[in-house]
Parts: sequence; structure tokens; C-alpha cells
Amino acid sequence: MSGKAVQNDQMRARASSAGTLAVALALAFSLIFSLAACDRAPAYSQATPNDVIRSAAQMVKDNRADLLPSLLYAENDEMRRLYRAMGTFLKHTQDLAQSIQQKFPEEVAKLKKQGEEAAKKGQATTLFGQIAQAQSRAKRGPPDKSQQDAFNAALKRIFVDPYGSLDDGVDHLSTTPINDDVVAIMVDGKPMLAPLGLTMRRVKTDDREVWAVVPPLNIPGVANFVPKSKEEFQIWGSLIKTFDNVVVDLTKDVKSGAMKSLDDVSKKAGEKAFIPAAMTVFAYTQAMEARKKAGPKPAPQTSKQTSPQPAPAGKQ
Repeated sequence: MSGKAVQNDQMRARASSAGTLAVALALAFSLIFSLAACDRAPAYSQATPNDVIRSAAQMVKDNRADLLPSLLYAENDEMRRLYRAMGTFLKHTQDLAQSIQQKFPEEVAKLKKQGEEAAKKGQATTLFGQIAQAQSRAKRGPPDKSQQDAFNAALKRIFVDPYGSLDDGVDHLSTTPINDDVVAIMVDGKPMLAPLGLTMRRVKTDDREVWAVVPPLNIPGVANFVPKSKEEFQIWGSLIKTFDNVVVDLTKDVKSGAMKSLDDVSKKAGEKAFIPAAMTVFAYTQAMEARKKAGPKPAPQTSKQTSPQPAPAGKQ
């Protein structure tokens, strides 16, 4: 195998490993995304677990996807800032989806129909489902054309409907107490993300108590990739910003008529994102290797945060 081929394989392996954390964060957001169709709810309250569910749905209805991360629990201010950056990205993906739906209604309808047919056959139709399948097939060699086509279709669905692609259906969701301060999130009466589970926890502040979704950042395969130093948080922030810039540029191109089809959108996304994303992933991999070589260290000097960011004034 040539040196270039080895380097490409290493780059893909690093991207897959760091991407595991992104998938874990997305799984936490999937709970929030899945609530877009529920009935009118109190404005952005986090007083009870059910309020968190209703508030998430209302934020989506209000076109305020940027506020969704305020419903997540953050252990420190650095993680909270990362969630805020993710919120900006989510808002821009919402804007892109609306632009695509307006510009390419026939293609959107066709893509949704294909997704429904694939789901009936038991095929993975979401981006995360395709990632999971790709990981399980990794030892069998590179993906074939059909697998690549399925992955591209899943990516298009993210552009078209970033919330619906993760939709579990609000009627399928519930919570069950674990103790006075923690509840498990259930789907059809079974733990979400079984066997590990996804939870909400009660967070006490100076003047009130709120509930927040706990991202599954401590699960095997993810914990090692969670940023711990200031430098690592900055690198993750750069990665999110890279994708955010791509989405903003794509939205402008769609609105201006520069994009003639959904294929143009997905192709241009890859062209814009691949090189900067690969460079950022490589930088993060290097940072983690340096962390491993340095060995255990005292806890980093991060600003501890005992509660998620409350919703804006006037919305509680």
C-alpha cells in the first residue's frame, strides 16, 4: 500500500473516532428534535421533565433552534460555550432546510417518499444510522456504490429536514423516575439508547430548580474524545464553526439560485467542508495523543457551572 493510501486510511480512522463524539451529542439532541410535532406548550419552561420536552418542541416551532442547547446539562462553562456554538449551527441548518423546501419542493417530496420506502424495508435512513452501518462494515473493506448512495441520501435528508430525520414521535416518549433528581427517558416504554440509557437530571440554582437533558458523554468509545483542556474545547469549537460556515454559505447559494438541485447542495457541502474538517479532526487527534502521553493531570481550570443556561428572560 502506498504512503498516500496509508495516510488517507489514517485520516479516515481519525475522522471516524472523533465523529463518535459528534454522534453522541447528536443522540442527545435527537430527543429534542423528535418533539417538533407536539401540541402547544408552556414557553420554554424547565420546571419538570415534561416541560423540557414541550419547551424543546416550542423552540423548534418558534424557529429558535439556537436555544435548544440551553436544555442540555453542561458540567462547566467551556462545555456550555460549545453547546451555544452548536445552537447557532442548529439554527442555520433550520434556515437551510426552509430554503431548500421552498426552492426544490418536488425533489424534497421525492426524497421523503424514498425515505419512507427504505424505512419499510428496515434500511437505515438517517445519517446516524448510515454511520452506524458504515462502522459495522468497516472491517469488510471500503463502502460500495450502493452504500455511498445511501449515505448521500441520508445527508440530503439532514439538509431537507434536520428534525424530521431524527423523529421518534412525541407520542412514543415518556420519562420514569430513577431517583428524586434523575429520570430516564423512555421510547415506547423502553430506555432510550439502551442499554446505556439517556436521562434528565434536576439542577438546583440559587433561585429555582430546573431539569436538563444529560448528553451521553461518558459512554465507552466517547468519553476519551470529550474535550478536557482549553485547547481541545477550542478545536471542537473550530470544527462546529467550520460546518456552520458551510451551512450559511449553502443557504446563500440556494436562495440566490446558484444551486440547481439537491445534488448540487450535497456535492457543494462536501467540497466546502471536507478539507477544513479533516484538518481540524487531525489537530484534535494530535491533541488527544499529546494528552495521552502526558498522563493523568489535575482537573483543568474550568469554570464550574452547576446549572444549564436558563431560557431568555420573559420566556420562563
